[in-house]
Amino acid sequence: MAYHILYLSLGSNLGNREQYLQHALFLLTRSVGEVAKVSSLYESPAWGFSSTPFYNICVEVHTQFSLEEVLCKIHTIERHLGRVRATSSSQEYQARTLDIDILYYDDIVAQTNQLCVPHPKMTFRKFVLIPLMDIAPQYMHPIQKKTTEELLKSCPDAAELSLVRKKISLLNPSYATQYQYITVEGNIGAGKTSLATRLAGDFSGKLLLEEFLSNPFLEDFYKEPQRFALATELNFLKDRYKQLQKVLANKKEKIPLIADYALSKSLIFASETLGAKEYTLYEEIFYLFFERMEKPDLYIYLHQNTNILLQNIQKRGRSFETPISKEYLERIERSYLSFLKKNTSLNILVIDVSYMDFVNNEDDYQFITALIAK
Repeated sequence: MAYHILYLSLGSNLGNREQYLQHALFLLTRSVGEVAKVSSLYESPAWGFSSTPFYNICVEVHTQFSLEEVLCKIHTIERHLGRVRATSSSQEYQARTLDIDILYYDDIVAQTNQLCVPHPKMTFRKFVLIPLMDIAPQYMHPIQKKTTEELLKSCPDAAELSLVRKKISLLNPSYATQYQYITVEGNIGAGKTSLATRLAGDFSGKLLLEEFLSNPFLEDFYKEPQRFALATELNFLKDRYKQLQKVLANKKEKIPLIADYALSKSLIFASETLGAKEYTLYEEIFYLFFERMEKPDLYIYLHQNTNILLQNIQKRGRSFETPISKEYLERIERSYLSFLKKNTSLNILVIDVSYMDFVNNEDDYQFITALIAK
């Protein structure tokens, strides 16, 4: 069956910019057509307004859909990835998680209330023409009768782009993994257990959930936090270490182990409960345990929006989580990120799930499996 050649420009300047672009490519493949070519990844200054820099790529897509259908599907992808479109012409240029522009659709020239093809401003934008040069240097503009190369030479845009990466990978969902030990970590309410459970099932692996053993110091800690904080945290560290060591010692080869916690959880939460001197002592003890512990082949950290964390915590209705505040969750996040930054030997995959629903949306879940498999 015949297909149409579609050229698109994609940009992002909010959040995890590269992940948004990768997710967009993943969804284009699933809903629009074959992504045949992808340019290098570039960073460019915001064009037409003052904001943080954009990541930009151009892609060639082979599609069987009409131009109007393509536009509808692109808008759906943008909305799913958090794009809030301008409501007036004065808001045309603004920061965004994702922007997808149709540059060419075959050699068709079309103008309606919804779209204009070729894109009327592409010839003035280096962040379009430079990535487009990577995949279509000789493609002829149907109105100006100039190639991409010729358009770039005459482009009045003075912006300077920097190359981020020569290749941005096309991701495919996978229910197999090369990793034998995966840890899923994240803030309270981020969805660690939900994701670990699903991954263990789909990867034919063994699920390891944290066992909440009775901590003999916990009741005293609630009554006198300062006095019993160190004993409480040391007991948690001891229990987690023993649980992990027991399972890892009996781990069968070639059966992936998927855990919903890591030993690092102890250090993160101790940073909140202990005073400065006690924390310094605790940190030294922690790393004595940590250095002896087998490290995961992949350490997944789920980043979730704090307001959504609070909603998730409220939904599950655990009474002991009632006092948790937004400020507390933000401090926990900073502690996690500080730990990850310090421990560079870990194979870390940070996944921004703030715009996803990987429990109820299959595309979101499969995108995560694709990130793991890449």
